[in-house]
Amino acid sequence: WELLVLEKLKWDLVSVIANDFLPHILHRLPLPADKGELVKKHAQTFIALCATDDTFVMYPPSMVATGSIGAAIHGLSLAGSGFSSEAITELLAGITGTEVDCLKACQEQIEAALAESLKQASQSQQEFSAKAAAYGGSQPTSTPTDVTDVNL
Repeated sequence: WELLVLEKLKWDLVSVIANDFLPHILHRLPLPADKGELVKKHAQTFIALCATDDTFVMYPPSMVATGSIGAAIHGLSLAGSGFSSEAITELLAGITGTEVDCLKACQEQIEAALAESLKQASQSQQEFSAKAAAYGGSQPTSTPTDVTDVNL
């Protein structure tokens, strides 16, 4: 019924997301040809991370895409190929028409979210290893919760 109502109203609910901006921004960057696809993959990963973090709700999709590309370039250390990190940020801000300070803040938040995500993943991996060692390296159970985790 919802689709029928939307069709009758002629509403188009397709929204613009950060991934829609990637090809347009990357096309205008002077990246080496072999690094463009790698930057795109890293930027897509950052965008997916931003989609799971509520601190990025206040940023428009273009800002998340631009910040993700900046974080990817910074993380891959590609800024050394003729451009400084500051020059890349200014170029990205010029491409999308955003303020450099806002873009830097977004990029720093993306990098901080990545660090926090990696920290949490490392902690959960250590907890899993500790539980596996405590159980004597036995095979994991087929139940969603381990029986020893249930407190009666």
